[in-house]
Order: sequence, then C-alpha cells, then structure tokens
Amino acid sequence: MRVNKDFFLGIIVLVIGLFFVVESYQFPKGEHLLNSSRSFPMLLGFILMGLAVWQLVLSFKNSEKQGTEKLPLPAIKRGVVFIILTAVYIFLVMPLIGFLASSFVFLVVGLLYFKEVRWYTATFISLGMIGFLYVFFEKVMLISFP
Repeated sequence: MRVNKDFFLGIIVLVIGLFFVVESYQFPKGEHLLNSSRSFPMLLGFILMGLAVWQLVLSFKNSEKQGTEKLPLPAIKRGVVFIILTAVYIFLVMPLIGFLASSFVFLVVGLLYFKEVRWYTATFISLGMIGFLYVFFEKVMLISFP
C-alpha cells in the first residue's frame, strides 16, 4: 500500500479538528468567551485544524522531493488497535466509570501498549495529566466534570 503518511496524517487531524469545532456548538454559550463550556473544544479544534493545514502544505512541498513511502503492515495494525481502544474508551468505559478514572486507565493502557515507557512512568504521566486537567478545568476555568 503506497501512501504519503504526512498527507494522511493531515487529513485525519483536519477531520478531528473540524469535528471538535462543529460539536462544540452544541454546548451552551457562556457569559464570557473563556468561561464557556464550548471554549476549550472550539479552541482545540481550531488549533488542530491550523496544524493540519500546515501539515498538508508541508506534505505537498515534501512530495516533490520524495516519493511516496510504503506504510508497513504493523503500523497499520497499531493504528487500527489505537482507534478501537479510543472508541472503547469514549463509548464504553467513560460512561461507566467517569471521565477522570477512564482517562487515567486509557493513558496507562495506551502508553504501555505502544511500549513508550515503563509502567511506573506511564502511571506518573497519567496521574500528572489527570491532575493537570482537573486543576485547569475545575479550579481555573470553573467548569466541572460530568
């Protein structure tokens, strides 16, 4: 299978960013722009869309210099497994145990599955990320988790 990985990545990130922006309009509008439940997903979506456009431009510039690369089958399998894990996290685990606990489990399992770090490092990274999200949303933006 021949594919330009940079172009493929740009398209995926663009779709995810567009999804965030469109879905953020379903949240109620707040009194202030930064103290609204829609501000973070919308900002994240616009940032992702900007980065995706930048990635697409770079992929077109680099496609003239390089040919397309063959995407290895293990990389495709890892991507499919990651998409399945993400769907299970969003649609099954999160409604059952809540956002913070499910995010902790998702981060630990994801880091360990992709063999990026050791188990204790994955635990510390996950706890730090969950702690940061809690403080940022609950204390700084005054938005409570469902």
